[in-house]
Amino acid sequence: MSPQAHPNAQKIEAVQELNQLFQQAKGIYLADFTGLNVEEVNELRRNFHKQQIVYKVVKNTLIRHACEISGNKDLIPHLQGPTALAVSMHDPVLPVRLISDFTKGKEKQIPVIKAGMLEGSYITTADVEKVRNIPSREVLLGQILSILQGPLAGLVGTLNEIVRSFLAVLEAVIQKKQAAGESASSAAPATEAPHPSEA
Repeated sequence: MSPQAHPNAQKIEAVQELNQLFQQAKGIYLADFTGLNVEEVNELRRNFHKQQIVYKVVKNTLIRHACEISGNKDLIPHLQGPTALAVSMHDPVLPVRLISDFTKGKEKQIPVIKAGMLEGSYITTADVEKVRNIPSREVLLGQILSILQGPLAGLVGTLNEIVRSFLAVLEAVIQKKQAAGESASSAAPATEAPHPSEA
């Protein structure tokens, strides 16, 4: 058996690191970066680094082994040609948005996302546009909060209106009773003084 059949310690360590990365990732994407120059590659790396996205160029054989171990086997058929990894540990859609923003307005639509795993779900190039339009986590949380606050605000308003109506009725009853009491006291006959003959 040739020495190449036995992966060296460095390759084993690289596969283990990729496996750990894949296990913790929210989004994993394979990108073809063929055609990018050095300046563009550096710009893309900076964009990913700012958003805490792991972006690295890795040999397909290493990615393949890591995919087999981590259970991301759907990515294996796409490991052809130069491959860059874009991995997000937080927002699973962010790498897609960053690549989309990077290629926007440019003649060359590079890099191209070949495939990915979004929260464990396999996506292809055809799904990328749909994925790009998924709201971010912050936006989704804001929308959910808005939905929750709507009914609550309405409920609070209704309760306040009920309390105000009750207080108004109570005030009316009190005023009516006070008015009735005053009327009764003014209508009561005066006490007659005793007749002299009865003294």
